[in-house]
Amino acid sequence: VARGRQRAMSDSPNQPSKAPEASQEDAAAAWRAQRTQKSCLHSDKPAEASSDGKWHPLEATWRVCTLPFKIVHNSVAVNWRARTRPTWTASLESAVSNLRTYSANSTLHTSMVRSVYDHVITSSCVPDGVTRTPCDLGGGLKAYWFTSAQIRHQAEAARFIFYVHPPTSGGPSSSTHRALASQLAIDAGAAVLMVDYSRTPEYTREEAQADINKAYRWVTGQPGVIPASMLIMADGLGCALALNLCVELRDETVAGGDDLLPAGIALLSPWVDLSESSTFQSKSWENNNQVDYLSKRIMGFTSSGYAGLEQLTDASVSPIHASFAKFPPVHISVGQCEVLFDQGRSLAEKMRADNVIVDMDEANEMVHAFQLLAP
Repeated sequence: VARGRQRAMSDSPNQPSKAPEASQEDAAAAWRAQRTQKSCLHSDKPAEASSDGKWHPLEATWRVCTLPFKIVHNSVAVNWRARTRPTWTASLESAVSNLRTYSANSTLHTSMVRSVYDHVITSSCVPDGVTRTPCDLGGGLKAYWFTSAQIRHQAEAARFIFYVHPPTSGGPSSSTHRALASQLAIDAGAAVLMVDYSRTPEYTREEAQADINKAYRWVTGQPGVIPASMLIMADGLGCALALNLCVELRDETVAGGDDLLPAGIALLSPWVDLSESSTFQSKSWENNNQVDYLSKRIMGFTSSGYAGLEQLTDASVSPIHASFAKFPPVHISVGQCEVLFDQGRSLAEKMRADNVIVDMDEANEMVHAFQLLAP
């Protein structure tokens, strides 16, 4: 009788049926999806972050701790992995790959952001044949002269370059721009001056601009230095500071003051419009963000620290909105594979509309500020 009751209960239509067990393939797929979302080992996939771009502390710790292993992986993978672009050398492929990995796994901290270039660009020593001379400009402001061995003193140089590095750089004492300044001193036979100015976000943009302006006026007052033999050069966000300097010099000249405008301006991969629509919603960003190493997280962090309380569309923050009338000739160099390619073209068009002589160089299959990545 008991067995009959058990059989009847099991056959009853009101008895809830067991849910079918998930297949092994479905379980594996679910596990992989969960691991992909939570794991920090997928450096090319964005992590789940808060609205301000910051990660959970555990996520940030894990990414930073595993970063050296990812860099080692890149160094090994460059020997067998296909090149991102056919024309790239192994050293350029490795540098861009490492920069992308650093950008994807660096925390939003100023010192961490500045260390990105220093860890990738390893030519930290001043090469043979170049002398780096520190100088004190007063008020705690320091600068460095880079001269070739043929020039015993910077006053003997026939031409001068005033170089403005971006605030994301470690400055003239870092490896990133030290190599470029040294190469410029050799190839151009020029005396190159780099200023260790007050960088954002530790200092305000106004303080950074004041240091740049002070340094330029100091150098044009040195023996043997005249504005007609001076070239102002900058890259990235440093181009915004350089253009603001030239706007001030132009306004003083128009007002009847001394003409301190340089003979020319050279801008490498200029970032002169910090608005989100121009930076992150451009066609070049859509086409090149999988090739170039610039990160939206870090660029957003940098732009907010640079702008301070000003709007990103203000001319003092984004000098593309300024007037360039009566500017000296300008050379603009951009990479065709960089996310800021459209900004370089827009700046050239704006300057030409203001009757400025502009020479535009579009490097084939190159990324942002590729000159810094030269071996």
